Amino acid sequence: MIFRMRAWNIVRHFLLAVGLVALSLFLLLIVSFLGLDLAYAGHVFRGVYVQGIPIGGLSREEALEKLRSELDLEALSRDLVLEFDGNIWPLPLYEIDAYVDLEETVDRAVAASRQIPFYRRWANRAAFRGLERDIGLVVRYDARKLDEFLSELESTVDRPPLDAEIRLEGKRLIFQRSRDGWDLDADLAGESILKALASPDRVVRLQIEVTKPQVSDDQVGKVIVVDKTNHRLTLYNNMEVERQYPVAVGMPSWPTPTGTFKIVTKERNPTWVNPGTSWAANMPPYIPPGPGNPLGTCALGTSAPGVFIHGTYSSWSIGYSVSHGCIRMYIRDAEDLFERVQIGTPVLIY
Repeated sequence: MIFRMRAWNIVRHFLLAVGLVALSLFLLLIVSFLGLDLAYAGHVFRGVYVQGIPIGGLSREEALEKLRSELDLEALSRDLVLEFDGNIWPLPLYEIDAYVDLEETVDRAVAASRQIPFYRRWANRAAFRGLERDIGLVVRYDARKLDEFLSELESTVDRPPLDAEIRLEGKRLIFQRSRDGWDLDADLAGESILKALASPDRVVRLQIEVTKPQVSDDQVGKVIVVDKTNHRLTLYNNMEVERQYPVAVGMPSWPTPTGTFKIVTKERNPTWVNPGTSWAANMPPYIPPGPGNPLGTCALGTSAPGVFIHGTYSSWSIGYSVSHGCIRMYIRDAEDLFERVQIGTPVLIY
């Protein structure tokens, strides 16, 4: 019994001694890690990077000096260029008061280790592990000025799609090429700008939603344009000139009308029918096809009442304003045009 009690006392004292030693070691570790935290409070934790540049273990001033020597500060101070589909919009840094704040960047790098629980920080130190974290460059800018720039950019970029067409506006001929519609995502553009401010690549590639027009340049089809002043008829095909012909147009007392019309009839070897107007009072009720027919060998009737585009045997009249409203062409030209157009082809006269 006495032997057992002595043995227990020995074991108890041994366990107590082991516990005290363990506690002392634990307290020593805590004091050591606290001491390391205090000693390296102004240093960057191991495994911290800025733009891929390792600054772990460096003091604040050492980290600043390393970043100044290894970052492309000249590139980071250049203005931005916004780009889309070959179009560019410059963004001078002064317009939004933008610059890279290296001192704040390093301060955040120093503070990075304090953003994780202390036990993880101590475990990393005990295992000689770093944080393996890249701290982005801190960019300063005026948020209000950036919003104003984005608003102005949006009003510049955004546009509706335009259909291709040839049309008359009053007495002016307008060629409108097709154009895609653009819709800028201003929020995404702002995010891209901020990302670019922290990068030596100063080109911002904008994300713009593109809407295609309903009628492109190659879908316009054929359009007849008559220039009365220059006595010229032009046939356009998908906005491009297919053929041009000299013509005669109406005399001042019987002018060819101005406006937008279309081909409504096509007649080969037409019969001329007396319109019953004063200039035709002494002419027969009709003239059959043949060399004496005023309409020649081919006639295109337009939606302008009584106005035809036709051939004429009076070739001397081409290039003058001498008809009674119709558009005269050489016989060969009228036949050529006849084969190239269909009923419904627009006719613009100005």
